[in-house]
Amino acid sequence: MAALREPIASPTLVAWRTRHLVGIMLAAGLLLLGLTILAEQSGPNAVDLTATLWLQQFTAPWFATLMYVVSWPGFPPQSWVMPLVVAAPFALRGMWVEALWLLGTQVASLVDTVLKQVVHRPRPSHDLVGVLAPLTDPSFPSGHVVQYTALFGFAFFLIYVLAERSTFRTIALVLLAVPMVLVGPSRLYLGQHWLSDVLGGYALAVLFLVPYCWAYAKWRLERGRHHWGSRKPRRLRETGRTRAHRSPSVTL
Repeated sequence: MAALREPIASPTLVAWRTRHLVGIMLAAGLLLLGLTILAEQSGPNAVDLTATLWLQQFTAPWFATLMYVVSWPGFPPQSWVMPLVVAAPFALRGMWVEALWLLGTQVASLVDTVLKQVVHRPRPSHDLVGVLAPLTDPSFPSGHVVQYTALFGFAFFLIYVLAERSTFRTIALVLLAVPMVLVGPSRLYLGQHWLSDVLGGYALAVLFLVPYCWAYAKWRLERGRHHWGSRKPRRLRETGRTRAHRSPSVTL
């Protein structure tokens, strides 16, 4: 039962995976931030408008339904429940700290709310693109993208660095990556955000995740060293007893 309640990867493996993923996130965050600045400077009549119109040309019913379904969990009240749903499997496995860290990713949404008020960018309008339902709050950055990327991204990080390689681990990583990848296009397709809003959301979430994942990894490694360190003397004592029992037979 203990194996079901604690991560089974060693501290060394956790450290290596953490450096690998955080490096990728940092590079992606800087790239997305640069693209966000360029897209915002060009305005909705250039890159933003072209991207939305190109995406909205795909009118297949299944595609439209998929785009709507992807965005639906990001609207209240379901957006309040989604973090609890993602954290629940960790809590059920006894990983209460990890579950709380997952709930803590909602701080990124608070930052998004503040940034929206600072930039105060208007939403896309019906005279430029197709809009499924008009929204009145500011547009930049995309709150859906920020919440999805922060929440599912940190869950992805936890499974990536803590779980041993297995089919279950691979499936879980894919399932967590899908909403992060699709939420950006869905916001454009529904006409509720510009491309630069979406890129800004990804940039904000990724830049939030870098120090957030680092802080968690530091805590986990310290806890892992203490856990493994407390077990090492016991192993050494057991090894010593084994050798002591075996040495007489070798001498004889």
